[in-house]
Amino acid sequence: MFTKPKRKIDRVFLHCSASSKPEHGDVDVIREWHHQRGWADIGYHYFIPFNGKLQVGRDIESIPAAQKGHNTGTIAICLHGLYMHNFTLNQYETLQILCKQINIAYEDKVTFH
Repeated sequence: MFTKPKRKIDRVFLHCSASSKPEHGDVDVIREWHHQRGWADIGYHYFIPFNGKLQVGRDIESIPAAQKGHNTGTIAICLHGLYMHNFTLNQYETLQILCKQINIAYEDKVTFH
């Protein structure tokens, strides 16, 4: 699932999509929202909908547009949902696998937020 980018990474940011509506559970929906804001692409590298099937967003070699003023050196992951109680076991399992892969690639030298 994870391919280590050539750019320097020292942090991984986890986000929620701020919507638990089923019709908002696709990377292309989030991409369209971000295009409407004038962004070149979706702000996140990965999106995890309720079913847990990892969806790829912005190219991993590109700096994300996910946390204003703190994007350089980061990877951005977004979970579909607004509140923690909305997240599913499938999402957590996929997130755990992805984060383990990132940790292995960076020898546990990245900070998760």
